[in-house]
Amino acid sequence: MKTPLAALAILAAMTSHAFPLEIQGVNVPQTVSVDGETLSLNGAGLRTVSLAFIPIKVYVAAFHAPAPLKTPAAVMASPGPLQFNFTFLRAVNQSQVTQAWQDQMQTSVTYNYPGLDKDRAAFIGMFGPLAQGGVEMVQLVGTETRVFDSGKPKGSIQGRDFQKAFLSVWFGSNPAQPDLKTALLGN
Repeated sequence: MKTPLAALAILAAMTSHAFPLEIQGVNVPQTVSVDGETLSLNGAGLRTVSLAFIPIKVYVAAFHAPAPLKTPAAVMASPGPLQFNFTFLRAVNQSQVTQAWQDQMQTSVTYNYPGLDKDRAAFIGMFGPLAQGGVEMVQLVGTETRVFDSGKPKGSIQGRDFQKAFLSVWFGSNPAQPDLKTALLGN
């Protein structure tokens, strides 16, 4: 009797994290690898915007970290590496991508520093149009913020200051979407 139960317990433990989380048809992996380091899913959620009071589902955001980060302060203090994936649920053209990042950063960045405007413009300029299911990915490694668009490396921004500004979009006092902040923190 103990053998089948033990085998079942081992199987359950092995498979409990093997299956990705699914949000709006997007499979969110439990782990990702950044420069050879395995990061675990910290949290994921749906980004919506309202158009004439109608919520529009825009993308699924996933946040991976080397250890659980359950508070904004823990995220801001984390040395990383960290990875964000934004999987779009609809096609977006260049002007929509540019406008969305400009609006999001203008409204939500609460960490300011000299040179932010230049770094923000360079960051936004790295993103292009996306097909439905397209992914924008941002990695924070050391003091470098790496940008990938549709799987292709597009460039990087140097400095911990920009990383803190970027993180404040999601985890600052005026986040892009409060319930998404909660979801990314795994709460």
